[in-house]
Amino acid sequence: MKRATTSTIAVVLVLVLIVVGVALVVGFGTDGATAVEVGGQKVSREQVNDELRAIADNGRLAETVGAEQVSISPGTIRADASVALVLHGVVQEALMKEYLDRNGEQVTADDRASGEDLYQSGFGAVAKDFPDWYHERVAARLAVYSAFARVSGIDLESQTAGDDTAKELRPIARKVGVTVDPRYGTYDARNVTVTPFKLPAGLLDSTSSASSN
Repeated sequence: MKRATTSTIAVVLVLVLIVVGVALVVGFGTDGATAVEVGGQKVSREQVNDELRAIADNGRLAETVGAEQVSISPGTIRADASVALVLHGVVQEALMKEYLDRNGEQVTADDRASGEDLYQSGFGAVAKDFPDWYHERVAARLAVYSAFARVSGIDLESQTAGDDTAKELRPIARKVGVTVDPRYGTYDARNVTVTPFKLPAGLLDSTSSASSN
């Protein structure tokens, strides 16, 4: 599973920048404290923001891929990086938990061991520069991925893993419902992920004009 996880880390090589919480929109479709809601599961904005800050603050990660590819200044993170390294996993983890529950399955000790291996192999040298709580949280998320792969039979190293996972999770997502706070992006029902937030062109233009005056 190393290739799949390592390729996720490479997605931080992106072009779009957002400031966390910059959008003047307060939780359409969610309550004021919730970033992601999947069925009865809620993930708080605090949890998501903590993970985003951990990524932005990892100096070794910035050195490895280039600081400008992760964060331009304190409190910022590139939109595609926020999705690839946090929001995508948050949404799919919640759906995979629903999937496991509906199949009468749970995360096993072997799944947790696999999750730890995935964390270490996926982040490589930068893993030790994350705080312990982040390590534990992401390893637990990857354990859910491991359990999902075991139960569904999907090979997460295959070229079609992303499409296969989305196909397996779409029916559950339609049934339980998925909402994402617009601060973080828009839920993509077809691909079972989050589309990064981008400022509307007109707003971006007006902001640029104001800055130049």
